[in-house]
This record gives sequence, structure tokens and C-alpha cells, in this order.
Amino acid sequence: MLLLVNGPPGVGKSTVARRWADDHPRSLVVEVDELRTRLGGWAGDDGSRVLARELAVDLIRGHLTRGYDVVVPQYLGRPEFIERLGLVAAEVGTPFVEVLLSDDPGAIIERFRRRRAEYEREGLEHPELELDADAIAAELPLAHERLLRDAASRAALVVSAEGGPEAAYRSMCRVLDNR
Repeated sequence: MLLLVNGPPGVGKSTVARRWADDHPRSLVVEVDELRTRLGGWAGDDGSRVLARELAVDLIRGHLTRGYDVVVPQYLGRPEFIERLGLVAAEVGTPFVEVLLSDDPGAIIERFRRRRAEYEREGLEHPELELDADAIAAELPLAHERLLRDAASRAALVVSAEGGPEAAYRSMCRVLDNR
């Protein structure tokens, strides 16, 4: 299965994806932002976004072709890459499922700020640092609202992250089992 764990920054997508991988041997977590930060000069190169997504698609296709699950934890506010993931899954003949993690906007903002502070403290460059600090409180709730609205049009499965990562993971598993 190709599993997209979508949601606003700071909702717990990566944690839930890694939890899935822990329970599903040989499944692969493909972090597009992580691939991007491994590209030389990525921070000053807008083209690195596209290249990271192309590299992700190559990894995804290869791993699915070998018969293993792939989990992509990524905030995807525009449908183009989601559609591309669906096409890759169809090409390979495997199911594609989008799960949208949702939480209280205040909790999302708090986690996002805490993680940003960690990146800054450790001197790490990350795409999340591209969002102006003053815009966080306004942008993250808007992103969350748009994702919820758009998820309904794509029949994405919405899972609450309010109980923490483990509860979100268990909820996601139940939802996937019932689909």
C-alpha cells in the first residue's frame, strides 16, 4: 500500500508514519523534506522542491514494485502531488490511501513552534524555517482548514491526533482496517 499521511505542519505525521513502519516490516517512510535537505544548496534553490519530489517518486515506485508498503508523511496542500502519488500506486497496482491527521489548531501551532526552536537551537536548516515566525499563528490554522475541506473532496480518511501520536496511530489503523 502507498499511504499518504497528510496534515498541517506540527500535527505528528512523521511520528505516526514511523510508528506504521515499526509495525510493518520492510515498509519505507519517504520524507520529501528530508530528501530535499540532503540536496546540496537546497535552501537557496527553489528547484530543489521539485527534484526532492521526483526523487521521492522514484523511491516510492521502486519500493512498491518490490512488494512493500510506503508511507509518505507530508503536508500537501495542493492536489498535484497527491494525484501523482495516486498514479504511481495505480501504475504499480497497489492501493493508495490518504489519511489526514487533524488536531486542535492551538496544539498544532505549539508543536510547530517547539520543533522550529529545536531546529534553530541545533543549527539545522529545514523547510519549516522558511515560514516567517510572525505568520505561524495565522498560516497553520488556515492550512489545517483547507486540508479538512479538500480531504472531503478526495475521500481522504480523517484521523484525530488529539490524543497524541500513539492514539493517532491506533485510530489510523482502525480506520484503515474498516475501509
